[in-house]
Amino acid sequence: MNSTTTLPLFGEDTETDEAPIQWPPVRLGMAAAAARVVAYRDTQFEDGQERALLVVDCPFCDHQHIHAAGLASAPRVCPRASRCVSRPTGVYYFPAVTQ
Repeated sequence: MNSTTTLPLFGEDTETDEAPIQWPPVRLGMAAAAARVVAYRDTQFEDGQERALLVVDCPFCDHQHIHAAGLASAPRVCPRASRCVSRPTGVYYFPAVTQ
């Protein structure tokens, strides 16, 4: 006897145990966000210098967003603003950065 198991394709799964995501009320405009500098070594560059990233705690989607900050020896941490990827109605800025 030859038995085969078929897996559901995209959209064919009829069982859903997950509740829809309930986002908090939409906050429009600009909000402050905490940011910190994280140093890393990138093998893509042959200069051997550490690079820096700004890791921002987004006030709109409760995720972290990452921004390039140049070299770790002199990171660009000036006041910056960016748009939340998950909630494009929100713009956050990070005036103070911790290391």
